[in-house]
Amino acid sequence: MLTFENILELFQEYLLCDPEEEVLSCKRGYVRLTWNKDSRYCVDGILCRTPEELFDLLLTDYQDYELLRRTKGRREVTEADEKAVEKLCQPYLDWRKEALK
Repeated sequence: MLTFENILELFQEYLLCDPEEEVLSCKRGYVRLTWNKDSRYCVDGILCRTPEELFDLLLTDYQDYELLRRTKGRREVTEADEKAVEKLCQPYLDWRKEALK
């Protein structure tokens, strides 16, 4: 079963590594905030009303983070980069599949 808590636990390591992403609890679910370096203003905030929404958003954020980490933002993403990141994401997808059983 997917819960907000086990999804946050699953993505905890990623969230600790990415200084621009933060997930906060709110009355309507959880909000994922993206910060722009040291700015006092966030770039965006996305409300996740269900654990599934939070999982999908954090997985996308993790993919983007890993692609940027591989390219250092200095070159185009290659097919090899995409395959390597897909491999990194597979354990998260496997976890979700098991949790939904």
